[in-house]
Amino acid sequence: MSTIGQNKPTISCVECDAVNCIHNNHENCCTARNIKIGTHSACTCSETVCQSFQAK
Repeated sequence: MSTIGQNKPTISCVECDAVNCIHNNHENCCTARNIKIGTHSACTCSETVCQSFQAK
């Protein structure tokens, strides 16, 4: 397992363009307590998805 990104400070505002998600605060920030990004086999940004998305 890679250690890249380990011990970095957490991000205070995760940008979110998913306006139909209950976690979007209408200022393009995610308000979810925890976020999960998938898939584990992603090699590019276009292959990732927010698995914390919940429709309004």
